[in-house]
Amino acid sequence: MTGPKHPERDALDRLADALVEDILSTPDEDILAEFREQGGDAARAAADMRALFETSVIAANKRCLVAAKAGAAASRRSAPSAFALRAPMDIAEARRRLHDALQNPQSGARLTLAARKESELSDDDIRGMIEDLEDLGILPPDDGADGKS
Repeated sequence: MTGPKHPERDALDRLADALVEDILSTPDEDILAEFREQGGDAARAAADMRALFETSVIAANKRCLVAAKAGAAASRRSAPSAFALRAPMDIAEARRRLHDALQNPQSGARLTLAARKESELSDDDIRGMIEDLEDLGILPPDDGADGKS
């Protein structure tokens, strides 16, 4: 849907486009010569603009840092309640539990094919899969006392 037509606004837009095109098509030397004629110091103006740009970048980076710190603090505050700390897991017991889960017809049908090759998985992969299966309720949680569920 288009709004009402504004011929005056359209004319101003065309004038602005023409002025921008004129400036962009003017050679740099012509612009610098005109700037010097008006008493400008090109090197000083460039240094001022660089300093302004750097100040803007630093301010933006500080805002990002403040936001990141706030996010990290919020994550730390919510992490203990969101993720229970787990006791170290015996890898032999973890491999046995994963193997048993894969052999169980009730849980095996719900596991992906990637999980079925437990002999090729690293210890960290096994531990991660056991934790995931516990979180999903496929395996009962390990009480951690004797390494058995």
